[in-house]
Amino acid sequence: ISSSSDLAYFEMRGCDFDEHEESQYFLGNAKDFRVSKIYAVPHDGFLRNPVYEQLISSTLSLHDIQRLGLKYDNITLPVALMVLDQEKYPTLSRARKACRKGSILLHKGPLPQQSQESTETWTSPFSTLPKAGIDSRVQPNDVIARQVRMGGGFYPSLNYLPPPFDLPVVYEDDYFAIVHKPPGIVVYSHRNQGAGTKNVRSALPFVLQPPKRGTVEMLRRPQPVHRLDRPTSGLLLVAKTKPAHVDLTRQFVERAIKKTYCAIVNGIPDEPMETRISAEQAFQFGVDVARNGEGEEQIWQLIDYPLADSGSGSQKSAMTIWRALKYVPSLVATQGKLTLVELKPKTGRYHQLRRHLSWVLNTPIVGDKIYDGGHLSAMTFRARGLFLCSNKVALEHPFYNSDIGRQAWKELNVDVGRKYHEADGISHRIWYDEISEKVMIEAVIPLPSKFDALLQHEEARSIQFLSMSTTESGS
Repeated sequence: ISSSSDLAYFEMRGCDFDEHEESQYFLGNAKDFRVSKIYAVPHDGFLRNPVYEQLISSTLSLHDIQRLGLKYDNITLPVALMVLDQEKYPTLSRARKACRKGSILLHKGPLPQQSQESTETWTSPFSTLPKAGIDSRVQPNDVIARQVRMGGGFYPSLNYLPPPFDLPVVYEDDYFAIVHKPPGIVVYSHRNQGAGTKNVRSALPFVLQPPKRGTVEMLRRPQPVHRLDRPTSGLLLVAKTKPAHVDLTRQFVERAIKKTYCAIVNGIPDEPMETRISAEQAFQFGVDVARNGEGEEQIWQLIDYPLADSGSGSQKSAMTIWRALKYVPSLVATQGKLTLVELKPKTGRYHQLRRHLSWVLNTPIVGDKIYDGGHLSAMTFRARGLFLCSNKVALEHPFYNSDIGRQAWKELNVDVGRKYHEADGISHRIWYDEISEKVMIEAVIPLPSKFDALLQHEEARSIQFLSMSTTESGS
């Protein structure tokens, strides 16, 4: 490429981030990698470049400038990346990290002329280049390339058998998935944990489809974005591309992901007036509730009780919004009742729901070996496992809200702006929300069968006992 028009043509055909055919991207220097972005250094370097001048004057110290030997026509690769793409590389450490990961290639001098007739005759000027390092020097007319994984169509061969448990897929596309984690299974295995490959992360390549060929920055293997405790069952978010992983992580940090849990607790949780809130108030706290005018008016309870962080031990704000759904008599439960509750965590502290229900409401979750108090009633239920399930999640779609994702969303032509699917009580819907101007997705699963089984069993025993007592007193 020897002129600005040639460069513009190259960028249009080979380096934008749209979902074009994979063949329109130049080969990178490693298998399954393609060049997704190029930066051409001007022929006069960075002379009179305002971004370069600001960077030199405000970001880098005089010591760094002297140490790196920076001149307008000879700078280090990380500094060049910061000047050419401040959005992607806002800090020197971010630019250095990209270089160390092998994402950056450096072509010395202009790129060779390519035919504008067809990409089929193109040869990649980047396929034989070594990975550029943080000490590489950038000079006028050099071309910097960023490469990303775009293999698609398969996951790498695995040297282990599928883990011996089912992992149902609730929703899946090329960018992320939602799976249903069973109880008793860890999301990741840690050293000395003894789980080996019996974890969700190891099972994902066997149950998920790889992104289609040409999907930008696909992960080598799908990655869980958060965790659920070993005894907890329910919905788990999984990233299939790097941008999706970044966006889902952002949503967790910003508390944009709205999760719903259900639990059976031992006893009758107190519902004082001073902690009572309306559905509208609950909505303002940022949880997923039915607002006024969207069905039956709901009354909720608020727990605002700080909890110690598992790492530092410092107290941090912790908020849970909850309501009782059903009370069932039980011969062995505290106060003679088991209560089915719906829980909407505003924050995500370590064991937040389990600690709030036990320490604040004095009604621990049935089967909670850590927080149930260890008394006779609690011990009676322990063999049945923990009765806590993450049964609903609502979030912004991690791809369709990006610039290119919006275009892809329009091309889907979703009927009336929403797509709905339901089977066996498992459902998901995806739609464009006019208020937030975001493409949203929601997934719901039914509660595990053991929930109904326990409630029915305890209620039947209570009715039978009451009937026997009535008969005996009558005779």
